[in-house]
Amino acid sequence: MRLHQINQLDYPASLETTWQNSLQAGDQVLLIEDGFLKSIQYAEKMQTLTKEKEITLYYLQSDAAAYGLSPTFGIALTDEEWVELTFAAEANISW
Repeated sequence: MRLHQINQLDYPASLETTWQNSLQAGDQVLLIEDGFLKSIQYAEKMQTLTKEKEITLYYLQSDAAAYGLSPTFGIALTDEEWVELTFAAEANISW
């Protein structure tokens, strides 16, 4: 399992396509910092991506609290769980 950490709401179109196309079944995506907003602004697109690519989507509870928002999907992680997920991954990819 690879962990993809997304920290921006929007990337240039080519980079957005690249990170999405690099996902493989069983990978995990963690939305952090401004990337957390993808779970709100692009909720439908992110849900479709998780189903089509067979991935798991996470976000940080601290980011949700900082923005005062509650996504309708994805798994909330504490900072400690984030560290555990990072160490459990075969590879970590920061976009």
